[in-house]
Amino acid sequence: MESKLSNIAQKYKDIIEKAEPYILSYPGNFKHYNMNPWGIKVAEQNQLSCISQKNETFFELLHRLDGIAFGPMGMPMEKWVFFDCGEMPGGIVGFGVDTKNICQSGLKEFNVDRYYKGIIPISMYISIPMANGNWFGHNLSSANRVLTNKLPGLGLFTKVLALKILNINTMLGATQWDSKALNIHLQIADMEIESAYTPAHTFKNSMTYKSVYNDDNLITSLSGKTRNANSYDFLYPADDENYSKEIQDRIENGERFQIVGRPIVENNKTFYPVNTL
Repeated sequence: MESKLSNIAQKYKDIIEKAEPYILSYPGNFKHYNMNPWGIKVAEQNQLSCISQKNETFFELLHRLDGIAFGPMGMPMEKWVFFDCGEMPGGIVGFGVDTKNICQSGLKEFNVDRYYKGIIPISMYISIPMANGNWFGHNLSSANRVLTNKLPGLGLFTKVLALKILNINTMLGATQWDSKALNIHLQIADMEIESAYTPAHTFKNSMTYKSVYNDDNLITSLSGKTRNANSYDFLYPADDENYSKEIQDRIENGERFQIVGRPIVENNKTFYPVNTL
């Protein structure tokens, strides 16, 4: 483990000890990726080709992970979406554990075949390259909800690791204003609001964001210290769709806004600290 990881919080060191990274992608992409981020080596057997039939069981487990994470919210992916929109153009990165190291509830949820010898994916981050050299974050999830021996911080570490493996500097993404994933995204870096209200999305009250990453903010996000805003121009209410429409009008008229810290909860309502750029 490189010295850069020596000061990360213990819970992330525990993940390194208890799980191992993997990547599932088109094998022609692998030479462009960092398979030894900060000394966390992606073992050769965990560099998985999405066009090889020998990885069918792993992919089925990955699809079950998506169902565990997003099925209850009505957003599970079809298998072709994984392939067309994730694995072939970009990649799926996450942590996995050996079958002998996962709890019984996990084995049951994943419905693991007793003859399976590979790792079980317990987290994943899917990202897609864009035409301008930037990337689009498609999916972040973990199986912590169904694991008896949970790994705190698994979602954040999964995204950070994926950004490093895929060599991503600028990321765009879309998420709902009330999504808990915003806690993770904002722990790493500020998020410029590209759209505040997005009718093209299934969930119209979704925001599109842009974040810029480097080694410093990736490592700092794992320090265990919450990334709170020091100052801000106004608070953005997460549950106010009309407010989102107003901000969207202002964006379309040329204004720019950036979320500059983790969400703030006041009187059981969530707000985002925002600066005008």
